[in-house]
Amino acid sequence: MSILRLNKIQNPSGTDAMTVDESTGVVTFSNTPVNAGGGKILQVQYVNKTDQTNFSTSYVDILTKNITPSATSSVILVQAAVAVRHNSVGQHAIKLIKTLGGSASLNYEVGDFYHPSGTGVSGNMKLQFADAPNTTSSIEYKIQVKAETGSGATNLDYNGTLNGVCSLVLMEIGA
Repeated sequence: MSILRLNKIQNPSGTDAMTVDESTGVVTFSNTPVNAGGGKILQVQYVNKTDQTNFSTSYVDILTKNITPSATSSVILVQAAVAVRHNSVGQHAIKLIKTLGGSASLNYEVGDFYHPSGTGVSGNMKLQFADAPNTTSSIEYKIQVKAETGSGATNLDYNGTLNGVCSLVLMEIGA
């Protein structure tokens, strides 16, 4: 059996193409490896909410999470699921807000749920959004909920029992 031990590989011009940290074994490339394949999940950030939030006709924050992309070429896949209950007849909506550098650059109402029967009707609103932020700065993604008409609450079932969950998942995908 042969063993190859090294702590760096240089390219033909003599500059480091790859280094290996001797104490941790972490391999670092000076450039993105060619033909290494994109589409790999580089990191996942998430937050879950299991408590109740009552809402009416103004948006309220329910989920907020930050992610810092490792490369400007990365795509951030945003996924959210919001469990809601109608307290009265009406329509519910959720909104995705992206904040980068202190300014909201995305303010997108992405889902709605209507039920004409009134109180006790529960359901889920979901969204999926692929963002190409072109930055390595921290990005905040926020989900808000409101009732277009009437009122509602998060995480309640048809009996008003608290047993639901709202989730926001952020995945950085390498290009």
